[in-house]
Amino acid sequence: MGAILDESINSHFLSKPKLVMHFDNGREDRRIPFVLTNVTHIDGKCFFSGRYVYSLNYLFWKTRESYMPFNMYFNLSFADFYEEKIDVNLTPELLETDDKNYKLEIHGNHYDFYPDRRKILHSPTARFFVTFVNDIVKIIEFFIAVCMLPLFVLEAILRFTGILNLPARFNDESAVKRFLAYIVWRFSRVSTTDFSLWKVKRYIFCRCFDLYTMRKIKDNKITFISLRRDDLSGNFAFVYDKLKDDKSLDINFILNDHTITEMSFKEIREFTKACATSKVVILDEFTPQIHYINLRRGTTLFQLWHACGAFKTFGFTRLSKPKGSPQPTRNHRSYDYVTVSSSYCKKCHSEGFGIATDKVVATGIPRTDVFFDEEYKQKAREKFFEEHPGFIGKKIILFAPTFRGMVKETAFYPTEMFDINEVCSQIPDDYAIIIKHHPFVNDVQPIPEKYADRVIDLSEDNELNDLLFVTDVIITDYSSLVFEASLIDIPMIFYVFDLEKYINERDFYFDFKLYAPGKIVYSTDQLIEAINREDYCTERIKPFAEMFFDKRDGNSTQRVVDLIYDSLGNKKIIN
Repeated sequence: MGAILDESINSHFLSKPKLVMHFDNGREDRRIPFVLTNVTHIDGKCFFSGRYVYSLNYLFWKTRESYMPFNMYFNLSFADFYEEKIDVNLTPELLETDDKNYKLEIHGNHYDFYPDRRKILHSPTARFFVTFVNDIVKIIEFFIAVCMLPLFVLEAILRFTGILNLPARFNDESAVKRFLAYIVWRFSRVSTTDFSLWKVKRYIFCRCFDLYTMRKIKDNKITFISLRRDDLSGNFAFVYDKLKDDKSLDINFILNDHTITEMSFKEIREFTKACATSKVVILDEFTPQIHYINLRRGTTLFQLWHACGAFKTFGFTRLSKPKGSPQPTRNHRSYDYVTVSSSYCKKCHSEGFGIATDKVVATGIPRTDVFFDEEYKQKAREKFFEEHPGFIGKKIILFAPTFRGMVKETAFYPTEMFDINEVCSQIPDDYAIIIKHHPFVNDVQPIPEKYADRVIDLSEDNELNDLLFVTDVIITDYSSLVFEASLIDIPMIFYVFDLEKYINERDFYFDFKLYAPGKIVYSTDQLIEAINREDYCTERIKPFAEMFFDKRDGNSTQRVVDLIYDSLGNKKIIN
């Protein structure tokens, strides 16, 4: 339990304080959030408490094998003050480690950890016997399961003929696949050996990568990998445009949205070969396949994260949240560089990805360079009005909310919450609406026939940025679109009918109500009133843009390319 006794700190900002544990081993640092379970205000003072079990073995990744001594201290953050060393009492009532592997010394609010590398790794002899015994047990279980296989087939027949109920989890459209899946499931329950397609392909994926590591890394080879897009767009397009004229480079692309289960064996070979032989690998989204393997020391992994700024929490920041990344996991730990839009974002991304702060670089986001290119903006406007001449002379509203749900497979937007009939009937006729749902959302927004000349759905279009150049007002909720919009000063309305629920399940890196760069509304009536009054709270936009963009000069792509060349060991810069 910790307490804040300084009365000069406004308790309003401490309604949701945050504790961050800062670890440092001299070569890498880590920021891990401490999970708070209770926050209490008494007589102007703030008390908070929490309990969580952390795996010290998973703190450091690049220097993990060394198991060096490291220290820790707590930082407090609130509102837009992210990890400030505020003079408060943050001494825990209880802090302990497994003293067989880690020794702990406490010096006031400073803690020193001393790992026993020999005990953590165990002796080679002990590891051999543990592995040997486990393998023997698995072999015995496997043969027992083989002997019981006829019983599993008989049980499957009884269930598929309706004599016994079939568990709801087996819902594939193909009856044959359901039948075989049930038998495999029963077999794996007895043998404790998982024969799922995902497990098999992951094993093949890892062994295929091991095979290709026998080849040399090509010093000029760059591979772009995206599971987010199947075409060259977004940040990739801007970076490639700067690199494509350099004939000394071997540039490759893997662009599809296949999970490892959906990958063909040819795709597995291409993916693993690229990862094993490239000097630089560039991502733009969470790519789980990368984290199944240990990239070679000569390969540099870039994460050109697709979103600007630091808005919604992600990764390890969401410890204990629904679908949040657990602390002991490999996810995101492999990145050598993450490019972000501002220095303010560095600590957020360092914490979210579980990587060292100095590996997060405020280059700016390549795809935002178009916001400083007047010729590009003019061409985008001309193209839009050629394709949609009915919108010429209209005040254009862009409705672009993000999705609900935690993952792509379950993503949705409650379209009934944005009633086009109600909105269009109560705003002036010179307003037109563009609907642009998140790519994860498959639901179609119904457009009444009588408003077909004023409302269009462009959710299938890839490039959202181009729509901003014709937009007069944005209606959104928690979309990172607000960062791009702030660069060109577009008025915004935040229609957040489920704000409290969203905060509890996902949360933000800053106080949403204080820093959202526009008008916040909670109902359709408030939304319509804001449009009719042109009440957009535009004074919030400039401070927001200054916080999340260090450099607004149209040279973000160049800074990323310079970093790539530096990783290639080549100081050459293309202008």
